[in-house]
Amino acid sequence: MYRTNQNGQPQRGNADGLRQNCHNGRQAASVNQAPMTISEQFKESWLTAIIGSIMFATGMCLLFWNEGRAVKVAHSLDEALRNVAVLPNSMMLLPEYEGRLVHLSGPLVVSEPLTEPDYGVVMSSVKLKRRVQMYQWVEIEEEQSYGGVRDDEKHYYYTTEWKDKLVDSDHFYIRTGHHNPKEMPIKSQVQIADEVKIGAFLLAIELKKKFSDFVEITSDERPERKDIKMHSGLYYHSADLWNPQVGDLRIQFSYAGRNGDIYSVVGLLEKGAIKPYYTSHGEEILLQRRHKMSVDQMFHLEHVHNYWRTWTIRGLGWLVLFVAATCLANILKTIILNSTFLCGIIAVESLTISVSMSISLLVIGFAWVWYRPVIGLALALASFLPFIYSTLTSGPPSQQRDNYRRL
Repeated sequence: MYRTNQNGQPQRGNADGLRQNCHNGRQAASVNQAPMTISEQFKESWLTAIIGSIMFATGMCLLFWNEGRAVKVAHSLDEALRNVAVLPNSMMLLPEYEGRLVHLSGPLVVSEPLTEPDYGVVMSSVKLKRRVQMYQWVEIEEEQSYGGVRDDEKHYYYTTEWKDKLVDSDHFYIRTGHHNPKEMPIKSQVQIADEVKIGAFLLAIELKKKFSDFVEITSDERPERKDIKMHSGLYYHSADLWNPQVGDLRIQFSYAGRNGDIYSVVGLLEKGAIKPYYTSHGEEILLQRRHKMSVDQMFHLEHVHNYWRTWTIRGLGWLVLFVAATCLANILKTIILNSTFLCGIIAVESLTISVSMSISLLVIGFAWVWYRPVIGLALALASFLPFIYSTLTSGPPSQQRDNYRRL
């Protein structure tokens, strides 16, 4: 495919140069070659078109779901903030707050400590986690190249590492001499205290599960068992911890929510326990933060968390749409080149990024129109900006005719 410069000499063009058919009198067939029809273009690039269509639908669904979730969470947080009551005294059960969403702060009170008797670990905390690792064989697959030519034959190397999960040595390329145990004799686990309170209020199991800020236990007390060795806070089931063998174990303990630590919580008060609260949108409200925090601070942090999670998924959705637009680029360009109106307002040179950005902004904007009308409408209107910018920077129609005329 060729185009002419201003001197009338032919020069090679690219796929984006098809816009010469816009505004240049396409009826002069002896001078200009008509662009492909949509069906012809689909026959030529049907595979990428199908892949692009699937990715386009996936990206749209991802953005719709994400924006719906973001709006729902924001609504629920605002609703909960309007209904929450601050308990004046965490040491007293007041009947007027029964069945209401409440906020309270205070030190944790754990009734009985959690223990690991074999290791001499005793911890008065909400959670006690045992992490078990086994020394195992690991297979490494490498491809080698010589002088820039890749060797088709794969090479396998074997080394030993501490791993949290079992490595199945039955699938190794070379199994001889590289056998791992079939199971771990000691399992990783998390213990949860039976009774935890803040003042006079019990924490329900759903709230106790939210304690996830684990701190490693570093104890100098060596276990009584002689077959267990200790080094740098780790417990080893090994004959020689400096020269471990395949099948040896090492164990690390950590805790979350130590007795006496101050926490702030928000939840439904029911029969003296703090449980999940469900908003009119069906969202669960059960907040827990370390240190003493006000109601406004806790809900602000939840809004921030929702904000960053939403924008992360938005970025992923835009990336999927961009890849989809890239796969559908030839068909989209054909549609534009066969329409005089679209040719005048859309520059095919930046088609993929314009389409992906515009659709993303449009979906996001319409999702937020009801909750934040000004912001939602602004985003919806901003969806036209990528097309406007690309059209303004592509030059006037007369220049487009000269630059994209084909022989």
